[in-house]
Amino acid sequence: MKRELPKETFARRLVRRFPEFQRAYQDHLRGYGELVGHVFFGDTLNALLFSLLEASENPGMIRQYMDFVEDMYANGDGDVQNIVEVTILERLGDDETVLRNAFTYFSEELMLASQSIEKGWGRRDIKIWHRGGRPMYDWAWPPERTDA
Repeated sequence: MKRELPKETFARRLVRRFPEFQRAYQDHLRGYGELVGHVFFGDTLNALLFSLLEASENPGMIRQYMDFVEDMYANGDGDVQNIVEVTILERLGDDETVLRNAFTYFSEELMLASQSIEKGWGRRDIKIWHRGGRPMYDWAWPPERTDA
């Protein structure tokens, strides 16, 4: 059974698991008076994850952050899933290299979510299939146009 945890739970988990975000969390709460999920996760987790994926360095740290994003998507409520889709996946898709690097860490669920987002924005047509029980992927850049 899927758990539907709120953004506040994930913010607290983030700062417990990654103490480097503790100060940003406290500053955010002081500044906004409440947790604004898209802003907080965008300014903290997503900003660092994007830069690590862009440089394609520190795969162990990328894996830890990506596991956290996976947990948010799998166990978060609708608001948390929206944060993952809109704030994290859409931003990763702003840069082809970053998204390609991210796909090497994504579960099939995040691949499918990213596929839907990229298609919706008309940025990429990502194909996902299975080989040997594992999800595989590739995409055309840019999507093929049929309005010629």
